[in-house]
Amino acid sequence: MHTEGPGTLDVVIAGGGPAACAAALTLRRYTGLSVILVERSGYDGDKVGETLSPGVLPLLDYLGVGEAFRAANFSPSYAFTAAWGDDQLRARDFLFTGRGYGWHLDRRRFDAGLASAARAFGAQLLLKARLQQVIREEDGWSLTVSLEDAEVPLRCGYLIDATGRSAWLARALGAKKQRHDHLVGMATYHDAASATVEACSLVESVPMGWWYSAPVPDGRVVSVLMTDSDLLQECHASRTAFWQAALDRAPHTRARIGQLEALEPLRVWPAHSQSLEPGSGEGWAAAGDAAAAFDPLSSMGIGYALSTGIEAARLAAAHFTDRADEQALRRTYGDDIRRHVDEYLTLKRGYYGAEGRFAQEPFWARRQVG
Repeated sequence: MHTEGPGTLDVVIAGGGPAACAAALTLRRYTGLSVILVERSGYDGDKVGETLSPGVLPLLDYLGVGEAFRAANFSPSYAFTAAWGDDQLRARDFLFTGRGYGWHLDRRRFDAGLASAARAFGAQLLLKARLQQVIREEDGWSLTVSLEDAEVPLRCGYLIDATGRSAWLARALGAKKQRHDHLVGMATYHDAASATVEACSLVESVPMGWWYSAPVPDGRVVSVLMTDSDLLQECHASRTAFWQAALDRAPHTRARIGQLEALEPLRVWPAHSQSLEPGSGEGWAAAGDAAAAFDPLSSMGIGYALSTGIEAARLAAAHFTDRADEQALRRTYGDDIRRHVDEYLTLKRGYYGAEGRFAQEPFWARRQVG
């Protein structure tokens, strides 16, 4: 530990998701720095999950949580299926990637497990808390953390922003977001206890966007309609009517969820692509969706969150040991984020360009443009 005094730490991490936990685990496993995570939730609410690819396992092993993840018994995903470009359903088998199968995640349990591991390695964890005030000082940062019934002062030498697409901490420090689209997801869960649902993710395109559905390890099925926020707002009927109209155009998704009971009202959440410039600065770095956020179709979310969390931790460590090395790492980190974003935008045009049936529809026409 490089700092002293009550409420004083080396690194404060805003957030408690995969990027935040990856940063905390890296710092606690590979350095002697003191760390605290400030997480707004209590890991007690549903979070729309995703299928984790087998390629993420080396990152989990590096963080020291690979074996715990394997023992968590998340439901295996041997394939994903898609009706994209035509109405035929086609499967891609994870087994043919040479890395084995993937997993359907319960994101609440996955995220809470990462946070628990970070705490086991010595990180502090504040739940249902948020940073209220951030002031730069000569030797670091002065912070105020708001809890349910108190405000706690903190000081630290380095900040990591893992606040997701809001990137509010980095923006408060002068960084700017560039939004690349206006994608949102409308999601709900269904009771599948009495039904047989294939253990695969299903993606299906429709004129107003595309569907994603997958089984969740607790016996439910999650379904998500991806569309643009303005298209949803322009719908003069209710969200439910918009949802049903999209479901009527998706025969494969309708066959999977059409007869299942919805367990909660529809929720809308942001899923747009964006990038942050710069991705780091003097005494701070952004990680995960705060650094760059991608269309869920890319399946880059958790893997990118873990890798950028690790890199943000390395920046933090260099801040305390070698400022020249930190400057070099910051340049490399910024270049790497920009490269990933550029490659992603090219891939994204390819993904959406493969669906030609709805080229005149606003959702699809926007995505044919560079």
